[in-house]
Amino acid sequence: MKKLIAILLVLTMMFALVACGEKEEKTDAPATDAPVVDDGGSAADVSGETYNVGNFTVLVPTGWMEVAVDDMWSDDGATDPNKVQIIKDGTSEFDILTKAYIQIDYYGPETDLMAPSSEWYDEAADLEPVVAGDYTWTGFSAVSGGNNMVTLWTGEAGGPQYQATLWCNGEYTISVTDADVLAILASVAPAA
Repeated sequence: MKKLIAILLVLTMMFALVACGEKEEKTDAPATDAPVVDDGGSAADVSGETYNVGNFTVLVPTGWMEVAVDDMWSDDGATDPNKVQIIKDGTSEFDILTKAYIQIDYYGPETDLMAPSSEWYDEAADLEPVVAGDYTWTGFSAVSGGNNMVTLWTGEAGGPQYQATLWCNGEYTISVTDADVLAILASVAPAA
């Protein structure tokens, strides 16, 4: 029963995002389309707290809010140790429906990350690699359900691998050029 409720909740959230995105017309280019190779050190100046997701840790900048993702395959209400959502200016887990956020997914050495396909989205465009800390992220920008998004991934088979998806909702935007976003991307690490 819990699995059915979780699946229904996920579908409801997806439809809400699509419905919100269809209410407005966007004429500007996606706010998330510019790659960064060097941020001039501003990401290093970002303060916040390190959040232990379970299998990895990540920086949650001051003013952002982490939301644990429920493990949809668990019957006991456990959270997924491989996923977290970090909402800019978040004050409630429901802000994920209206504000900009990043979802980080961890894939351990025993799992091969299958790179997402830009063919699944509208207005997709490959990005130049984005360097954040010790990581080089590959990805693309696109539009999904009327909202701008960027999908990035890093790592190699046999080692830790990560996927980061940046979501913009209406006037709430984030970009791979933001110091906070670069600090988040630079901070991901396997949990000790």
